[in-house]
Amino acid sequence: MQASQRPQGGNPNASSATLVAHQRALIPSTSIEFPTQRLYAISILIALQGFKLFEAITINSALYPEQHNYSFFKWLFIDCLYLFALWIVQIPWLQFTTKKTIFFGVVLFFIDLLVFRIPLAAITSFLFIGDGLGQQIGASRGKMISVKDVVQDSSHILGRHTVHILPYGTAKLNPDNEFYCIPGHEIGTKNVYIPVVLNNTIPRKISLSRYDFDTKSYSVSDYSGRDIQRTTEIGYGHKGLEYYFINVRHPGAYKLENVITKDGKDVRRYSNQAYVFVCPTAQFKPIKTTDYCSGDKESLELQVTGVAPLKVEYNRHVNKRLSSLKLDRIQPEHFISPLTRLTEGLASADQAFFTPGFHQNNNYDWAMTENLAMNMDLSFGEAGDYVYYITRVIDGAGNVVDIPDPVKNRFVVHNHPKVQFQCSATEPVNLLMGDDSTDLPLTLEGSNPWQLDYQFVPENNNGDQAIKQLTTTISNTQSSLKAYAPGEYKLLRVTDKFCKGDILFPSTCQVVQPPPPAVQVDATPIASECADDSEVGMRFAVEFEGTPPYSLEYQVVKHNGKRKSVVEKKRERIDRARYLFSYLPQSSGEYTYEFTSLDDRNYKNRKTGVQSIKQIVHPQPDAKFTGKKNKLDSIRTCIGEEIDLDVTLSGSGPFVLTWTFAKQMYTDVVEGNKHTIKVPRLESPGHHVVSLVKIRDVNECEKDLEARDVIIDVRRDRPTAFFYTGDGNDATVLIAEGESANLPLRLTGEGPWKVSYRNIDNEKKKPKTIVLRDPNEQIKVKEVGTYELLDVEDMVCTGDALPPTYSVRWIDKPRLTIVEDLVTERADGVFERRAVCEGVNDAVDIQFIGHGPYYCSYDQSRIPTGHRSSVSLGSNEIRSGLTKNWIGLQTQESGKYKYTFNKIADQRYSDPFKLSPPLVLEQIVHPTPSVKFQSKSRYGRTVCVGDTFNSDDIGAIWLELKGQAPFSIRLGLKHKSELYGKTIQLDDINSNKFKLELNDEVTTPGHYDLQLLDVRDGNGCSDQASGPDSVLSIEAQDIATIVPAESCAEHCVGDTLEYSLSGVGPFTISYRFNDRNEKIKAQTSRLTMLADKPGNLTIVSVGDQRNKCRSFPKDMTKIIHEIPSSLVSGGKEIIENIQEGDMVQAVVDLVGVPPFDFEWQRSEAIWDTHRKRYFKGGVIESHTVHNVEGHQYRINTSTEGIIEVTRIKDQFCHYPRPPL
Repeated sequence: MQASQRPQGGNPNASSATLVAHQRALIPSTSIEFPTQRLYAISILIALQGFKLFEAITINSALYPEQHNYSFFKWLFIDCLYLFALWIVQIPWLQFTTKKTIFFGVVLFFIDLLVFRIPLAAITSFLFIGDGLGQQIGASRGKMISVKDVVQDSSHILGRHTVHILPYGTAKLNPDNEFYCIPGHEIGTKNVYIPVVLNNTIPRKISLSRYDFDTKSYSVSDYSGRDIQRTTEIGYGHKGLEYYFINVRHPGAYKLENVITKDGKDVRRYSNQAYVFVCPTAQFKPIKTTDYCSGDKESLELQVTGVAPLKVEYNRHVNKRLSSLKLDRIQPEHFISPLTRLTEGLASADQAFFTPGFHQNNNYDWAMTENLAMNMDLSFGEAGDYVYYITRVIDGAGNVVDIPDPVKNRFVVHNHPKVQFQCSATEPVNLLMGDDSTDLPLTLEGSNPWQLDYQFVPENNNGDQAIKQLTTTISNTQSSLKAYAPGEYKLLRVTDKFCKGDILFPSTCQVVQPPPPAVQVDATPIASECADDSEVGMRFAVEFEGTPPYSLEYQVVKHNGKRKSVVEKKRERIDRARYLFSYLPQSSGEYTYEFTSLDDRNYKNRKTGVQSIKQIVHPQPDAKFTGKKNKLDSIRTCIGEEIDLDVTLSGSGPFVLTWTFAKQMYTDVVEGNKHTIKVPRLESPGHHVVSLVKIRDVNECEKDLEARDVIIDVRRDRPTAFFYTGDGNDATVLIAEGESANLPLRLTGEGPWKVSYRNIDNEKKKPKTIVLRDPNEQIKVKEVGTYELLDVEDMVCTGDALPPTYSVRWIDKPRLTIVEDLVTERADGVFERRAVCEGVNDAVDIQFIGHGPYYCSYDQSRIPTGHRSSVSLGSNEIRSGLTKNWIGLQTQESGKYKYTFNKIADQRYSDPFKLSPPLVLEQIVHPTPSVKFQSKSRYGRTVCVGDTFNSDDIGAIWLELKGQAPFSIRLGLKHKSELYGKTIQLDDINSNKFKLELNDEVTTPGHYDLQLLDVRDGNGCSDQASGPDSVLSIEAQDIATIVPAESCAEHCVGDTLEYSLSGVGPFTISYRFNDRNEKIKAQTSRLTMLADKPGNLTIVSVGDQRNKCRSFPKDMTKIIHEIPSSLVSGGKEIIENIQEGDMVQAVVDLVGVPPFDFEWQRSEAIWDTHRKRYFKGGVIESHTVHNVEGHQYRINTSTEGIIEVTRIKDQFCHYPRPPL
């Protein structure tokens, strides 16, 4: 079996060739099928040929088809590229050998040559031949005649001179009106790059002048080579728009003085300036002391350097509370600067600001570096850390300097130290007998160490012991004061490490030396009720001296013959001075009562000194204290008070009651069961005991009483209340209106206290009573006046209200005024500023009265001129640390301006409040006058030379004026050939419509500009006239004339007779030919006729389009001879490049018989960038030269174009004959 079979009926060679062609293909059929590839290739070929045909049609219809000669080479390259690509991809059926590919390339070459070259040559030949054939108007009859037999010989006029004017190079410093600054410490070292934009020139040297703002001196520096840096290397060495940078190192106003190019040519300079300032700086002057006390004040000096007015932004941290604050308008007093009118500095300035002409007399005082200082009054109201640091400073030009790592001024504010005893007024500190000292507990607040001044008053001071003033240093907050003797210790002053402090209550501490306890025992046998001689026990009446509670220890000893035994040991705990107790033995016998030890609160284990009591062991009336006061068996009161004690008696009355007080025995006869004991007036402090001793009833039965004692605690001092002022004198506190004042109190006694006070200045208001629990409490008040305390009552008794008084007064509110010599105050209270003209800078000074820094806001409004209603201009704010501030007034637009200052604040009144009445400033801004030509007068006017500008041909010229009459006007009358022209002054114009009459005679033809220069009105305001409404064009036409192009009257047959006409066409020319009168029209300034027959042709007259300004030439007759020749620049094509303003000569050689007349013209020179040559465009101007006696003529010109001689005439003939 065969592995493969051949196709039946096929050609094996063809099949094999097809497989080889498929294998050659660059793109396999699996990607793109071969028929599709062929379709793409044929489509591309058809598209390319279509584009080629379209471009060929476009080129052949162009005005200058020779400028597109590059198209032939472009399409030849495209065709070859297509064939090469086709040869590379090897598409089946389109696979050609190298020879075939070259053949197709040759075919396409001839197609391109036919399309792009042959038509252009044929058209050019046809046009050239056509210039020598045709018909012209014959001068004899004015009819067309054939000139085909006259062949033009181009050798008669050869050569042309092409003048190309290179555009002026221009230079402008700081084209984008940027402004710069140099840090003060980097002047002379840091580079600031100022751009210079140059056009059509490459600089070799640049000269800059610098005006120093501070020294007011000028200097000029030259920069060349590496000092001039280009922004990019693209296009280096070619003339065009390029940016260069010049580095400067000193502040000042820089101006471009001179630029010299590499070819040594000067360039035009724009009068633009670049301002380099000293960068603004700001700092707080360091303060040596950083520790302060609450309530202290400090003045922090802010030092600012830069171009005024400056702004400073700073932060204030108070105990981690951040406040961002601003100070603006930092400037010297009476400071005037154009920068104050620019809201965003020079970024919002007009272009004119960067020109020297804007600054009259080179006044750059506004740009000087100011060194300013202002004080900020700081008030440390609360303790903590106060940190001030500057974050940003902005100068008047708009230079912003952020301070990334500012110097921080830190103030540590400490609380005033405080001290008080931890002593109880009811429980003095004890100094026991035998002890050297005792501790008086203190509580201290503040920063250690503390210095404490205190006073010691000895106990029972009778003059023998002097009062001592003592000082001690303490380093522990929970420390104590050593007391070495009994008496009164009083705190006087305290000072810690930083501040003086306050003495808090209790400020006194009593030290007493209690006596040792003592006891007296009275023993009474308890008789038996049954037998008078029998005793059942012993009743003991014990009287103590000392400080309760007491503890009395005794033992009972029983005698058994000679042997003794302790029956019982007992301890009686007693809390009163007299105590009764009984002991009933359980068995009979002889007993001994031994009192072994005695304790009180202060002393322990003291001997009793009581003798042993022996006894052999063998219903009565009663009384007791009653009432609420006795529930605690203690009564508290003050010295001088009287106390009544209620007693309830039982038994058969009347009674005889015996009681004791202060070791005195008192006996009262009581009739009933109720009795009140009148305790004697309490004149001494301390503990006083009232005891019921015994009672006897009506039956003479007497009983010792065991009722509980009543202890009367008499306090040493009465409660007091007074205002704490530090020095004990009357004090005054100042508060802002609406705020509250806290009046500190000092209270003695035991709280809570009930305090009454009143405002002396407000008698209508009732006294106020408040309950206080802190001896150092404060009374919060809002009303102003003098406050006094009326009375005080503590928990125990009524006390005394002591001086001093406290006065509360309002701080004066900040006020705002306007400096009087700048304004006038009207009867209605409104300040009026003198009127100014629109656009004139003006300002006033406002003055703050108060405590800086200050704040105020004001509203601006304007009543436009000619209106009644006002327009709001918004609100402005002023934040300043200066008392006097400069405010720029709005003068950009006319009208009546009103400035209403409505809110103000200062450091004390930090919340802005409304001014009542508001401060109002008014100013009238007069409108700027204007003048213009009335609309119906703004049309082009024509006048003949010899007439006046007031002739009827010109017509009436009306002016429209706006402003306040009378007016003064300046006008300028200038001919286009004059540099300056003439200035005309018109005064005392009393109306807003004025007819202009100028009697000046028109002596020169051409274009005149009548321009309005400026106007001044009756308000003294002036303005320059500008715009199209201020200029009027007048065309002065000369008398219509005709001159032959050649002065020679002899001509050759076939020559063209040419005449130059002046005036406004079309022209009407009358002439006579061989005694025959003819009249023809000329639409242009040239009249051309063909001298078809010999004879005399005489011009009779010529007039302009209005049939005016006519002239009648004399002896203007023509005839004919030989044809002359001319050669410009030796018959060659010369191209000469010049700078604008330079002069060049084109030499014309004349061949023939002088004198010669010839015409030359300047045509537009069009540069072909591909062929690198000039083509002639439209004719720019034509000139006719007469009576040249020599054989050479020089044309001086400074205008760009192609100069060629178009006609020439010698003594007999002229050339060429113009085509019909």
